[in-house]
Amino acid sequence: MEHLCNSMSQMDCPEITTLINHKDNTKKSDKTLQAIQRVGQAVNLAVGRFVKVGEAIANENRDLKEEINIACIEAKQAGETIAALTDVSNMNSESDGQVTIFTDKTGVIKAARLLLSSVTKVLLLADRVVIKQIITSRSKVLATMERLEKVNSFQEFVQIFSQFGNEMVEFAHLTGDRQNDLKDEKRKARMAAARAVLEKGTMMLLTASKTCLRHPNCESAHKNKEGVFDRMKVALDKVIEIVTDSKPSGEMDISSISIFTGIREFKLNIDALRENPYFHSQENLSGTLEIILERTEDFTDSAYTSHEHRERILELSTQARTELQQFISVWIPAQSKKTKSIAEELELSILKISHSLNELKKELHSTAMQLAADLLKYHADHVVLKELKLTGVEGNLEALAEYASKLSEQKEHLIETCRLLRHVSGTEPLEITCIHAEETFQVTGQQIISAAETLTLHPSSKIAKENLDVFCEAWESQISDMSTLLREINDVFEGRRGEKYGYLSLPKPMFLLSNEFPGNNFFNIFNISFYFRGEGPLKTSRDLVHHLEDFATEGLKVTASAQAFSKQLKDDDKLMLLLEINKLIPLCHQLQTMTKTSVQNKVFLKVDKCITKTRFMMALLVQLLSLCYKLLKKFQIENNNWVSVTNKDAMDSKT
Repeated sequence: MEHLCNSMSQMDCPEITTLINHKDNTKKSDKTLQAIQRVGQAVNLAVGRFVKVGEAIANENRDLKEEINIACIEAKQAGETIAALTDVSNMNSESDGQVTIFTDKTGVIKAARLLLSSVTKVLLLADRVVIKQIITSRSKVLATMERLEKVNSFQEFVQIFSQFGNEMVEFAHLTGDRQNDLKDEKRKARMAAARAVLEKGTMMLLTASKTCLRHPNCESAHKNKEGVFDRMKVALDKVIEIVTDSKPSGEMDISSISIFTGIREFKLNIDALRENPYFHSQENLSGTLEIILERTEDFTDSAYTSHEHRERILELSTQARTELQQFISVWIPAQSKKTKSIAEELELSILKISHSLNELKKELHSTAMQLAADLLKYHADHVVLKELKLTGVEGNLEALAEYASKLSEQKEHLIETCRLLRHVSGTEPLEITCIHAEETFQVTGQQIISAAETLTLHPSSKIAKENLDVFCEAWESQISDMSTLLREINDVFEGRRGEKYGYLSLPKPMFLLSNEFPGNNFFNIFNISFYFRGEGPLKTSRDLVHHLEDFATEGLKVTASAQAFSKQLKDDDKLMLLLEINKLIPLCHQLQTMTKTSVQNKVFLKVDKCITKTRFMMALLVQLLSLCYKLLKKFQIENNNWVSVTNKDAMDSKT
């Protein structure tokens, strides 16, 4: 779909419009004539590239092959017609050196319309293909997840999880492309949030499942694992809702619970009465304002709101009601009397109520931002998480209950803060980010407690400790993302930026650039992006293919280094790393083969396939290098601890 859109973007629509709008039988100079011919040829070439991609999609989708091919034929005919009608050989020269164009204007218009129609048809059919691919991929992931839930042996789990990892990479690739294609900011943000759950959930699923297998009779381990599976299934369902543009009947529209959205719409309704005094009823305006002010109770009823902020919010709410009554007292007479004085009085009352609502917005924003900033500052050192880890390895059930209660209090405080931030976020994408943060704290908080309980019951279990670490890292990551969210909300409120979209805590690629891993050359992967923008050192398709061949070679070097590193690890960690390595090696070999394969007149398709394979490689590389980084830190800590103990024993023996 992306390559179709790229091909389509190369068609010069403004130039086509110029061709259609040219005057009949006008004389043109050679320079103008050549420009017209270049436009016609460029359009035809762009259509040709578009058609090649369309035909490739058709060959891979038999059920839509005939429809796509027919549309491609129409597009190709339209492009050739436009090129023929702008061909110099079809134009007559005159004695004065000028050329009179006898282009069939009706023919150009018909060809342009056919081109638009056929291109649109191909894009719609390709969109159906993408949706079908995502639905199929999701079904495969779901089926493998169900097998993982029922697995009883560690060996069987390893085999199925390897398959699950490959399927998740494919699903992430398809949904990532779809997210980039989405034009609706709200849907794009929802997709990003769902994908973030799935990406983070994959590591949680691994450690939670391993803990269950190691401690099959532990109730808290099973509860922890079920929580991961449940949330990932919900995220999979949300992705399908987004790509199919369906919405469950029970889902509430988030704009109905946002104070800032309500105020914005209320002000628009008031403004509309300037032009049409009968646009709304008195009851409608009063009811709308009351709903908005009722929602401010989320602030005034909060135990965390200061007395000063609470009093100010209540004062401004009362002022807004008063200003609305004043407006109504002017507006009702204005419906029957249209004098200059009444119009001026109406304008003044509109400005007053608008001002009072703006003041209310400022106070709500200030309250939410201060609460959030204070909360994040207070929990910046993650004391409760550290204590939970400590009580776990000590097997202290009494201390566990104490710190689990403290984490629950912190969780409720964070959830309430997210709800307040949602009211003042200012844009639908940021509202979705707030909702996602709220859900993440709710679910992850419970999972940390169940993981800590498992470790406390089995204090010597390394996998239980690793599992708790994974959930604590997810919590810390969400806290960090909340700081970013505050900055985004503040930027929107102060007008420094436009609307934001997307989930702010999508996993960031983590590259190892230490002596153990030859990663420096991977920064050259950015040359690929520069190539498609017409920038950077890569100038031709040949340069790009050669660059990708080098990239595949570097990928194999990384796998070799990772394999050497795995020999220093313990069995569980070694197995986990080898699983990721074995996913990447075949892709590197496949990319090398693709780059070396000779093709005639199909360079575009070769580049397209190489880029697709490279994307899969990049996704696996990010996972592999992130895992290596984590295992390297773990190895260094364990090694340092061993050295410390060894040194201590040596000193004791000398003493």
